Amino acid sequence: MRWPIQIQLLLPTLSVVVLAIALASATAAYFGVRRAARQEEENLRRVVTTLTEATFPLTERVLQQMSGLSGAEFFLLDEDERILAGTLRIGEDERDMLCRMPADVRLEGLTASPVVTLGGRGYRGCRVPIAKSRFAAEPGSLVVLYREDLGSGAVRQAVYPVAIAGVVAAAAVVLVTTMLARRFVRPIRRLGDQTAVLAGGNFQPVAVPPRDDEIRDLAISINQMAAKLGRYETDVRRNERLRTLGQLGAGMAHQLRNSATGARMAIELHERECAQEADREALQVALRQLRLMDSYLQRFLKLGRSRPMPHERVDLEALVADVLELVQPACDHGKIRLTFQRFPEPLAVWGEAESLRELLINLILNGVEAAQRHGERPPQVIVELATSGTDRALLHVKDSGPGPAADAREHLFEPFVSDKPEGTGLGLYVARQIAEAHQGTIGWQRLDGMTCFTVELPVMRD
Repeated sequence: MRWPIQIQLLLPTLSVVVLAIALASATAAYFGVRRAARQEEENLRRVVTTLTEATFPLTERVLQQMSGLSGAEFFLLDEDERILAGTLRIGEDERDMLCRMPADVRLEGLTASPVVTLGGRGYRGCRVPIAKSRFAAEPGSLVVLYREDLGSGAVRQAVYPVAIAGVVAAAAVVLVTTMLARRFVRPIRRLGDQTAVLAGGNFQPVAVPPRDDEIRDLAISINQMAAKLGRYETDVRRNERLRTLGQLGAGMAHQLRNSATGARMAIELHERECAQEADREALQVALRQLRLMDSYLQRFLKLGRSRPMPHERVDLEALVADVLELVQPACDHGKIRLTFQRFPEPLAVWGEAESLRELLINLILNGVEAAQRHGERPPQVIVELATSGTDRALLHVKDSGPGPAADAREHLFEPFVSDKPEGTGLGLYVARQIAEAHQGTIGWQRLDGMTCFTVELPVMRD
C-alpha cells in the first residue's frame, strides 16, 4: 500500500493535535466542573446560612428572591413535613418525595445526593434543619434543590471554548501540513523523475533548487553522482575500446614486429658481409626506420597495460639527440627543418628511458605531421629544453602547423581523439600516461603562430 508523504505528515500531526485538544478539553471540563461546583456550593452555603439564621420570617416571597440570587429552589417544611412555602409548584407525589428526603444530608454533599425529579426536571437536594426562633413559631426544615443541568452548563462553558479553538487549530494544521507536504513533495518528485533519467544513461545535471535546505543538498549530491557516473561510463567505454583494439591488433602487431626484426637483421647481415659495396648511409637510414617501426609496434602491444617501470637516471639531452636521429629522415623527406635548442646545463630525470623516448617520438612526429599542413610559417619543428624554477625540467616541442582543430582542442589527450584524417588518437593519450607516470604533466598552447606542447618533469639532483 502506497503512503504519500502528504499523508505521512498529516496523520501524525493531526493525531497529536486531536489528542492535545481532547486532553485540554477533558482537563478544562474537570477543573471547570470542580470550580463551578465549589462556587455553587459556596453560594448556596451563604444563602442557606442567611435563611437558617434569618432575623425575618421565611415567607414565599423571601424564598423566591433567594432563588433568583442563587439559582436554587427552596421549600420550607414544618415539623410535620407540610410545605409552608416554596419556589416551585409541585404535585402530591412530588411532595412525598421531598418529605422522604433525609434531613441529615449536609450541604457539602449536594453534588453527590440522589437525583429528584420535579416538574420533569432533575434536581439534587438536601434538607437543612431550622431551629425554633421568634421568627419561626415551631422548628422545621429547609429543602434546598439544585438543578442537575447547571453542572452540565458549567461543563459546556469550560469545554466549548477549548473545543472550538481545537477545531480551528486542527483545520489550520491540516492546511499548513498540506501546503508543507506539497512544498516538499514537488521537488522530491522532480528529483525522482530526474534520477530515473540518470538511471536511463543520461547523466545531465539536475536543476538545483534556490532554497538552501536538505532538498538542495540532495540535488547537489545527485549532480555529483551523475558527474561520477559520467566519468565512470567514459572510462569504461575507453577501456573497452582499448581492450578491443588490443585484442584485435595484438596478433597482427606481433607478426609485423617479427617481420621488422627479420628485415633489420637481414640489413645488418648484408652490411657486415658487403661492407665495401654497401651504401652505409642508406642502410643506416633503413635501420633507424626499422627501429622506429619496432618502437611503434612495442607501444601498440603495451597499450592499455599497466606494467612496472624500471627507473634510472635519464639524461634529457642525450635522449632528445637519440630521438632526433630516428625522426630526422622523416623531416628530410617532408622538407621540414628540425631544430634542437639545448639547455646550457645538464638536465636529468629519474624515470624509464624507453617510455620517455616513446613520449618524445609521439610529440615530434605529431609536430612533423602538423608542420606538413603549412601553417603561418615555413615548416619547422623545434625541440627545446628549459627549466621551471630549480626542480622542474621543461621539454618543449613546437611546430609551425595550424594547430589542433577547434572541436578537438579540449580533448586532445583523451584516447581516440584526433583531427587528422588517418589519426588513431592514441599518441597524445600515451604521452599523457607516460608523463603522469613520471609525476609530470603535459599541456599545449599557441605561441607566436606556433603550437607548443610542453612536458614538465621533476629534475633529478646529483
